[in-house]
Amino acid sequence: MTADSVRSTADSTARTVKLNSALIVGRRQNKVNNAAMGLNFLRPEQIRSIPTIMGEVDLIKALQMQPGVSPGLEGLAGMMVRGGNDDQNLFLIDGNPIYQMNHLGGLFSAFNVAAIRDVAFYKSSFPARYGGRLSSVVDVTTQPGDAERYHVNFGIGLTSANLGVSGPIVKGRTTFNVAVRRTWFDVITTPALAIANADAKRNGEKYNAHYAFTDLNLHLNHRTDRWGTFSFVGYAGQDDISTGTDSWNQSAKAPKDEVRDKYEMGMRWGNRLASFKWQLPLGEHWMHNLTLAYTRYGSKCHFIFDNEAGRPGLEGYSHNYLYKEIHNGIDDWNARSQWVWAPQLPLTLRLGLDYTYHRFSPEDRITNSSQSTILDEPNRQQVVKGHETALYGDAEWRPAEAWRVNAGLRLTDFLVNSKNYLSVEPRVSAAYLFSPSVSVKAGYSRMTQYVQQVSVSYLSLPTDYWMPVTEVYAPPTSHLLSLGGYYTYRNRWNVSVEAWYKHMSNLLDYREGVGQLSSARSWNDKLTTGTGEAYGVDVLVEKNFGNWAGFLGYGLMWTDRYFPELNRGAHFPSKYDNRHKLNVALSYRPSRRWEFNAAWTYMTGSLITLALENYHYEVPNKLAPSFPDYYDQTMEHVRKKNNYRLPAFHRLDLGINYYRFHKRRGAQSIWTLSVYNAYNQHNPVVVARKNNYDYPTFRLISLFPIIPSFTYTYRF
Repeated sequence: MTADSVRSTADSTARTVKLNSALIVGRRQNKVNNAAMGLNFLRPEQIRSIPTIMGEVDLIKALQMQPGVSPGLEGLAGMMVRGGNDDQNLFLIDGNPIYQMNHLGGLFSAFNVAAIRDVAFYKSSFPARYGGRLSSVVDVTTQPGDAERYHVNFGIGLTSANLGVSGPIVKGRTTFNVAVRRTWFDVITTPALAIANADAKRNGEKYNAHYAFTDLNLHLNHRTDRWGTFSFVGYAGQDDISTGTDSWNQSAKAPKDEVRDKYEMGMRWGNRLASFKWQLPLGEHWMHNLTLAYTRYGSKCHFIFDNEAGRPGLEGYSHNYLYKEIHNGIDDWNARSQWVWAPQLPLTLRLGLDYTYHRFSPEDRITNSSQSTILDEPNRQQVVKGHETALYGDAEWRPAEAWRVNAGLRLTDFLVNSKNYLSVEPRVSAAYLFSPSVSVKAGYSRMTQYVQQVSVSYLSLPTDYWMPVTEVYAPPTSHLLSLGGYYTYRNRWNVSVEAWYKHMSNLLDYREGVGQLSSARSWNDKLTTGTGEAYGVDVLVEKNFGNWAGFLGYGLMWTDRYFPELNRGAHFPSKYDNRHKLNVALSYRPSRRWEFNAAWTYMTGSLITLALENYHYEVPNKLAPSFPDYYDQTMEHVRKKNNYRLPAFHRLDLGINYYRFHKRRGAQSIWTLSVYNAYNQHNPVVVARKNNYDYPTFRLISLFPIIPSFTYTYRF
């Protein structure tokens, strides 16, 4: 048994052939001959075939094209799967969870495709080895490196550059793969700011701005004859953004007249991951996997205001300052043991035990000020420690020639602040084959989530805290039912229709009028609990092999929320209740040198909450007797939550790849030209409100016009 045999591939195979003088790389997926539902596999070449904004190859943008997945705000890396929330997706790098999966508020994902081997995306029918989230699993496997040859991959685009190097350390035994990606927004903005500041300094001003993100992936692999395979996986991703101004009194003629102001706001956030894995074959049929891992997510936001008048030591000198800092962090120490028994078809058995020690600090505040009325004591009372244990077992077997069954059970226990939560999570799916090309399937999954991220915005920001369950709020749970029909034609065409229903309980949201920066000392006081319900149908038609490839996906969905303390106790639709969603992606490779890609999306608009009415009232004027006795005030009135639907969203993206093959060392260069939003559709994402005395007026605002981009890749 090899390490790769542990991973279920849903009867999929990858092949490279020559067809009509074109080099065709495809992945055949037979979705009929297994019990898996809501499962798709993606390889790097499929991800690269989806044109994206600014030419940045993006795993999350590729997953957003799947039916049943709502992307949220245009251009951002959100994923609301089958009526769930953005925090209900489990993202794994070689089996290890990460918490923040995007950069720049979601504009780019944190997954460097140059480091990816393949991706398994589950929307339902979750195997028992996965847990901790309600809606989906994105299991990313990274490249371990070639045991015989060295490879180099270099890419450069409008926003970032990446470099990957892999190969043998000891041929046939030890391999490495390292990939690094970095944006150069800061490189571009530095000369632009220098030009702007050349004029601004004459007026006593200086502008400061900086943004950069970095990703680093490392995979080391060592194979022995007797003791199996040892591997180390490392990941580090970070965003750093700051903005501010410096100003001074340019016309000061004496030291006492000098005035200096400094304003700065900055944020930094990122993931760290280190994992050691030992895969030990035990005889011909048993495999044991032991994993030790450490994961950290942390963010820091700070605000600085500094004012000086005069000079230190002189009469009249004054210095006022205010410094605020908020930290948000999660540290996870994890140990996992998994046993796999695969004697022969028709049975594969998995047994496992997972333990995770969590340390949460979701709202660590520090304030320093020159004003004695402002507290300068750090608020460090929010640290929460949790112990999460999971025991699971699942089996894949064929009880009869026409039947395929996956069944499992996951038992989880979460201990936090002397409060213990125990959850029983059955998982089952079954398929009946009418023929080798037609089957029907049904499945049920119960999921439990012990960590939530609560957000009041459409962006993924470091101010969106990850918070564990406590003795106040029970863990969210979901029940997911699925029923589907599947058809395959010669393993080239796949057609699937899946109907599904999901019920979610113990969801968290902010109370009315409360946000992250509320003065409430405990974040437990800011939240309220409720339920969610969603149901729909996903249709997917795929052609994954040949010089013409692509897919058509359609999703029909209803999603609803109920929070007794919100919306006057009435049900309301989720803001991502995108009723209809249609995606079409095509890739054509007429020759070895040329490839043409197109992707079109249509989606019912998202929902937002607008105050559609104004109320006017008079307030007594007690502060300025010389003015009228009363003055007018305006109060906005919201009848119900998510009461306005944005116009329908649609967009066409195009891409052309030109391949040049070099004789030296089998090198290859790829020139990519892509056009985002090719017909320049203005898709509103924000509504600007202006208050008039009698009635409010609104204006729709779009973010992304047509954006051409260029990327160059060289590899050997």
